[in-house]
Amino acid sequence: MKRALRLLAAILAVCILAVLTQAQIQPHSAPSYEEKVLHAFNGTSDGWVTTSLIRDVKGNLYGANMWGGYLGDGCNIFFTGCGTVFELTAAGKFKVLHTFSYLDGAVPFGNLIRDASGNLYGTTIDGGRSGDCDSGCGVVFKLTPRGQFTTLHNFTNGSDGAYPLAGVVMDAAGNLYGAAQNGASGGGVVFELTPSGDFHVLHSFDKNDGFAPNGLLLGADGNLYGTTNSGGDLSCSTGGSGGCGVVYKLDKAGTETVLYRFKGTSDGLFPVSPLFMDKAGNLFGTAEAGGNKKGHCNLSDAPSGCGTVFKIDSAGKFSLLFTFDSADGAEPFTGQLIQDSQGDLFGTTSAGGNGKCTYTDGATGCGVVFKITSAGKESVLYNFKRQSDGGVPYTGVVEDSKGNLYGTTVYGGHLSCTPGSGEGCGVIFELKP
Repeated sequence: MKRALRLLAAILAVCILAVLTQAQIQPHSAPSYEEKVLHAFNGTSDGWVTTSLIRDVKGNLYGANMWGGYLGDGCNIFFTGCGTVFELTAAGKFKVLHTFSYLDGAVPFGNLIRDASGNLYGTTIDGGRSGDCDSGCGVVFKLTPRGQFTTLHNFTNGSDGAYPLAGVVMDAAGNLYGAAQNGASGGGVVFELTPSGDFHVLHSFDKNDGFAPNGLLLGADGNLYGTTNSGGDLSCSTGGSGGCGVVYKLDKAGTETVLYRFKGTSDGLFPVSPLFMDKAGNLFGTAEAGGNKKGHCNLSDAPSGCGTVFKIDSAGKFSLLFTFDSADGAEPFTGQLIQDSQGDLFGTTSAGGNGKCTYTDGATGCGVVFKITSAGKESVLYNFKRQSDGGVPYTGVVEDSKGNLYGTTVYGGHLSCTPGSGEGCGVIFELKP
């Protein structure tokens, strides 16, 4: 599967499995966007490899880094530490809010959420105090504005699952919902964690209804929506373990409805990113690979294309909005799409574009920030160069009231950053139209 997932699997011992659009066009001229680097990570105490970014109403940004921070105990096996949670204020002040110490979790990969009181919630893939896992089975955590850290659940790799690759979502009653990659059936689970600490498995996956679930979306209808890395249509052999992924709905009683099974061809495969739902109940998402073989898209780990943007309407009909072709982006990874008041979608790809980057899997380009209209027309808003501007964005973008976009990259910034092997440890950026 994707190079980053293979890297995680090798290092963390996590088994992460990994109709052309009617309006497909070459990327057209976009409004000029100016990039400003708000923070360049040094890869030590502040961390590196940012995979989550959210913004509050005051303009403060919060995120998590997979690595960096504490080097003691078992954290020395995770490159340069077990990871951090950070804040970048609207005034530009950067602060580490929490440094993971292995026993309280390690490698926060999924998204963060923030409640009305300012508490942050998230998960780590590894670490924790229990479970039959080589490097810990992961945790669900809470972090207060005063910095008080609480482990809400330690995964055991039993019926509760293990390796929660994604973060959590919260309903109005304060219940948390999330997904773990492993489970009793081997395909992963969706769980509920109540404010009192009660943990319930809502659904266990098998290969037919999905395998290895990603991040969740809590719809306005109260149902949970998500994707899986693989499983579904088992005739799709590109998915490795069988199946190229699904889009599903899960009600609060745990009843699952598979909304779409990817075929791994023109429709896409490996739908890793969390879904987005508009006010009309339409779902939007990205598939990391698949689509077509145009451009530099015949990759070793994604042989059927550079990825797609898709829509499932409120009646359950699947359609393609856009198919990437390397020059306009490639491999949209974990970032969730966002939508503005005009109905335009914004997101990132981890490769593609015109940046001078080449990877061992055959991908080219350093990643882009893109916009796609409701008619399926794409504009590349920014091409990363993997220099001081950053490169390879794993998060999506968030938007303020002025139309400014904020996001992060894995590489670029301080090119002397040691963990980044001379390629930088990533940045937090702002794009102004």
